[in-house]
Amino acid sequence: MLSPLLPPLRGGLADHTRELATGLTVDRQVTVVSSRDVYPSETFNVRAVIHDWENVSEIAAELIHAPPDAVFFWQYVPHMYGRGGVNRNLVQLWESLKQEKRKQVFLAHEIAGPWGNNPLHWWYAWNQRRQWRAILRVADLIGISTEAWTLQWKSRKRKLADRMFMLPSSSSIKVETVPPGHRESWRETHVLSPNLPLMAWFGTVAASKQLPWVLNAWEQVNKQVGPMGLCILGGTPSLPIPSTLRPLYRSLGYLPAEEISKSLQAMDLMALPYVDGASERRTTLMSGLSHGVAVATTAGHNTGPSLKNAAFLSIAPATNQSAFIDLVVELARDSERRKSLAALGKQYYEAHYSWNTVVKVLEDQFAHHGLA
Repeated sequence: MLSPLLPPLRGGLADHTRELATGLTVDRQVTVVSSRDVYPSETFNVRAVIHDWENVSEIAAELIHAPPDAVFFWQYVPHMYGRGGVNRNLVQLWESLKQEKRKQVFLAHEIAGPWGNNPLHWWYAWNQRRQWRAILRVADLIGISTEAWTLQWKSRKRKLADRMFMLPSSSSIKVETVPPGHRESWRETHVLSPNLPLMAWFGTVAASKQLPWVLNAWEQVNKQVGPMGLCILGGTPSLPIPSTLRPLYRSLGYLPAEEISKSLQAMDLMALPYVDGASERRTTLMSGLSHGVAVATTAGHNTGPSLKNAAFLSIAPATNQSAFIDLVVELARDSERRKSLAALGKQYYEAHYSWNTVVKVLEDQFAHHGLA
């Protein structure tokens, strides 16, 4: 069976698609339809032909060559396919494929943006929801990237509930092998004391990640507990670092995945206070868990019960900065607690969030719904 995967490959979705395609190709022939000049050499077939993902005719022209038993596998993030996340021609393509009895699977990394007060934003949010309702009409299967959204939509659309399942966004950072003494040698390389505890923040800089909370928590740790370093990985924020703490601060910016992995394995704690709460779609959270780092995070409207009650997370309300700071301070004091969270998180990741698990869930869903 040929399974074209159709993501506009930008940012983290490229890694997500590569891992999925690699896993699925064990039992089936996989073709990835991608943007031009993407994936020059892979174990699966790549059609790097799409110039403009908003131009649905380009996508349709490529799909016409797929055999009758192909499963069209869509990575869905609304903004990847149109300005403001709206593309009415895309809906027409999905519906025409449905009429032709073509099989379609969707992986929803996002569903729709917030309403907002700006009339234009409201219009975009409304039309994104219309697109989502179209997906509900045409999809043979719908993977949803968070438990909270999955439970919500299963409850709203009970007749479609069997077609919906949660599929997390696993870490795109492979765990590199490091030698004994890595923790100390990493600190030496970055001109830090060999025994200095380190707190990490990882990701692109965005208001939704509440980086000021991390800075405030770090300052309180140094006041109440003792010296702890802060390492920023992935972003290059401009932060008001107090002069007394500058020797303990390292902003490493964007690094190759191998260096990110090695850096994460030198950390004692990750601080990830998401404004919407921890969820299975947060690849930065998944990277921390997969690398065996204790994680302090938040619970919000996108946090499902599994993460809200997880024994492997230290978690505070997403609206309560003081509570988040307090739990970071507590973890900074308690090295045994950090080690316990790290071990539990890594174990849970391997069992529930790893790429092997994700591919198995997909294959089980394919088999259950006659798409194998």
